[in-house]
Amino acid sequence: MANKTVNHRERKREIRAISLRLFARHGFDDVNFGMIAEACGISRTLLYTYFKDKRQIFNEAIDGATDAVGVRYREIARSRLSADAKLRQICIAVFALLFDNRDFLCVIVDFLCAVRRGGKIPVDNILRHTMGMRRILHSFIVEAIHKGEYDASVNANRATALIYSQFEATILRIAVSGQAEISESIDALNSILFAFRRAVR
Repeated sequence: MANKTVNHRERKREIRAISLRLFARHGFDDVNFGMIAEACGISRTLLYTYFKDKRQIFNEAIDGATDAVGVRYREIARSRLSADAKLRQICIAVFALLFDNRDFLCVIVDFLCAVRRGGKIPVDNILRHTMGMRRILHSFIVEAIHKGEYDASVNANRATALIYSQFEATILRIAVSGQAEISESIDALNSILFAFRRAVR
């Protein structure tokens, strides 16, 4: 009988998905490699051929979840939309990412709280994605100001912080209450962007 061909990319994706469910159920700190291997139906030795530790699983999951936003950003940046519309579209893409990954979002919040309790700073890839998103928002806001779509009095740095705070508020509502709706986040965003345009003649 011929050996069954293993799709290693698919198996790695499945291991990540199962691990995230375990992290969401038990908390990142309380999940070990033995639990992950058992849930995946493989040996610890085989698991080590895919991931060196659970932090790698966590980091790759973050990178994978944000890849879609990166692709969407490049599409939007190349488009002929107004800068205001570009900003609106990338924000909606971020909100969709957050709502589509509710369980993982809870894992990230739990993980970051544990890191803070330990007196450490967040892991590098989280900081990298955070700064990258702020740069994207800032670039579209500056473009909108230069094109006259937003009032010249709009401070790009403060506007960036204000919009980013909507992402943080959405994360908290999803992770803490579980009652958040994407329409509420989009309505709040629209109110902010309208205020930027309000004084334009």
